[in-house]
Amino acid sequence: MIKVFSPLLNSSVKKFVVSILASEGFAYDIEKDLDLDNISANYLEDGGIFYLAFTEGRIIGTCAVKKRSEEKCEVKRLYVHKDLRRLGIGSELLGKALEFASEHYNTAILKTDTSLGPAIDLYLKTGFSVQKEEKGTVYLKKELS
Repeated sequence: MIKVFSPLLNSSVKKFVVSILASEGFAYDIEKDLDLDNISANYLEDGGIFYLAFTEGRIIGTCAVKKRSEEKCEVKRLYVHKDLRRLGIGSELLGKALEFASEHYNTAILKTDTSLGPAIDLYLKTGFSVQKEEKGTVYLKKELS
């Protein structure tokens, strides 16, 4: 089940995301991950959205859209619990995020680590194209209709 983020869940969401990052070998970064301290202010109150996937009351996935300009947004924070990948949860979360993005923006961008092949494949399958690759990061873009 996918729901829009609720402020009551902020600490649970942060804990979930940090655990996923750690499971992929990425350390918590106080600057890059600052948005997790106040998800409402960084996403919902600023022209974006933050979706959560649940099963049996626990968070199993996230995906967000962050406003970058009046025309452009960034898809961020697409994470699915390691044991539940390849079941369509990431696709469903990304689909919801892109649906929201299409209603509000003309262009969606995102960036991800080059080591995350399955994520990159998912982005390419949903119409993103690689813009550049630099220092272990892939930058992608999708024009929204």
